[in-house]
Amino acid sequence: MKKWLLALGLSGALVLAGCNGDTEEGTDADTENQTEDTTENQENDEQKVKKELLSAQMALTNTFKPYQQKISAYQSAVSAEEPDAEAIQTAAEEAKTAANEASSMVDDYTIEADLPEDVMTKFEETLPSLQAYYEGVEKALNENMENADFTAAEEKFTEFNDQFNEILKEAGFPATPNLMEEMS
Repeated sequence: MKKWLLALGLSGALVLAGCNGDTEEGTDADTENQTEDTTENQENDEQKVKKELLSAQMALTNTFKPYQQKISAYQSAVSAEEPDAEAIQTAAEEAKTAANEASSMVDDYTIEADLPEDVMTKFEETLPSLQAYYEGVEKALNENMENADFTAAEEKFTEFNDQFNEILKEAGFPATPNLMEEMS
């Protein structure tokens, strides 16, 4: 009888130890599943941010493209092999008006994207550089319509482009655009 009790006690101890191990394994499996879910949610959030950033970039370039095209047309007229004074004058007037309108447009520009607050703040912080670019273009054209010097304005655009590209890099984009080319 003692042998049976001893055997039954050992069996019970083994069963309890086995069940206890199953509980710990289940906890590990639950933790692993939670980690996978968290990782999956983070990846989904990152993809959502990337999608929203691309959408915001498209909206920005589409908004300012008509203005930038007029400025680019002026630059092309000035750098033509045989510049036409009348064409330069017309293009300069259009570029000056476009720069003025674009500068005002930046004031009223709102970013229509569902981005995290920190990303939205960084995006909004790029806009003063874009506005300074258009103000610089207008100032350069006011000073000399026949051959405006856009050096200071272009520095502001480079600053804007660099700030915007930094946002994209932080979001995990492998390559960043040249927004001047996209808007021209």
